[in-house]
Amino acid sequence: MMPKEKMHRKKFQILLLIAMLFFAACTPAAATEALTSPQAEVQVSSAQPTEPAFAAPFWETQLSSAVNTAPFIAGDFVVAATADGVIHAVRADSGDSAWTFSPQTKVWDSSVNGDETRVCAGMEGGQVTCLDTLTGQQIWTADLGLEVQSRLAVTSDRVYAPTTLAGSGLTNDFDGQASLFALDSLTGETVWESVTDNYILRRPVVNGETIISGGAYQVDGQPAGTVASRIYAVNLTDGSIRWEYKSEDGLVRWVESEGDVVAFSAATEIIYALSLNDGKLLWQFGPGYWMQFPAMKDGKILFGSGDENFQSLDSSTGKQVWEYAINMSALNQVGRPLIQADRIWFNSVTGEIYALNFASGEQIQHLITGKSSRVGGALFDNFYILGDPEGNLYAFTVQ
Repeated sequence: MMPKEKMHRKKFQILLLIAMLFFAACTPAAATEALTSPQAEVQVSSAQPTEPAFAAPFWETQLSSAVNTAPFIAGDFVVAATADGVIHAVRADSGDSAWTFSPQTKVWDSSVNGDETRVCAGMEGGQVTCLDTLTGQQIWTADLGLEVQSRLAVTSDRVYAPTTLAGSGLTNDFDGQASLFALDSLTGETVWESVTDNYILRRPVVNGETIISGGAYQVDGQPAGTVASRIYAVNLTDGSIRWEYKSEDGLVRWVESEGDVVAFSAATEIIYALSLNDGKLLWQFGPGYWMQFPAMKDGKILFGSGDENFQSLDSSTGKQVWEYAINMSALNQVGRPLIQADRIWFNSVTGEIYALNFASGEQIQHLITGKSSRVGGALFDNFYILGDPEGNLYAFTVQ
């Protein structure tokens, strides 16, 4: 018989998931029958996890508003966009402010991305701007005519902008056509525009000579907002569409790609793995619930979910390699895991920080910070950096 505490937690998580789906901007057309991939014997570490240690921040700094999107490292800075549309660059070794960017035109905080050279963002009114990472000064601004509310993909020579016709602060047009833009990283000039039949595109990822993005489209003959999933693979050179893949799973939440595999998940919480070459289905896993952004490396896909488990799958077959039970009081892992050398790092809703062995899933470190976080963190040298809903940014020393 299930302990009462666990039953209450499961009920809470189910109610939380229902609320999240209710407030989403769209509804899946139909649930897809779950075809769980063949399972190998799952590796569960026999080693006893080390007792969690209580950690105080090495440094902390107050930003202007809630941190609702994961911070990232750009050179020697950690960059965090806040809910009020401000971009903050903070020295990652000390927490001292380097610069802030607070334009009159609102920045869409979930769009911000960058590297050691530039930090780029979508802004209200269909604009994309790029800043100098060292100074925060604007380099260029491009007017696309379509809103960019999802994270840009930034490479050495291109900035890839996924657009949307539905979302926060917008009049939803589910019949609209979203475009993926390739912009010159030095000038902001449009290199190509790939027009799709999705009304929204999200979080593009680059793999070799292909960029992949997914979203949703309105189902013909159904009420507005009844949508299905579609993934596009686009040629980096000219923006031509290599292939597309459709499923009846609602709005795509994430897309990731490594090697010859493209993985995605949508509202039904099923993970689909496709061939990068032709978009054919390789395997599917689930459904789970509240599946989080994954990391892919060396033929593995790693992710956490709302059942307090973090797991590693073989990305070519979908077979489970290992699983790790997250502390129940931590709720679950949030945000994209971070891979550094032989370790994978992630944090929970309650701000607990975990480090696991990449190959075996054995626990290396478990810190209790006493902070909360809606999103994942960033790694800089021996610091794990995360933000909270009150607008604080913290750095914790890790092994």
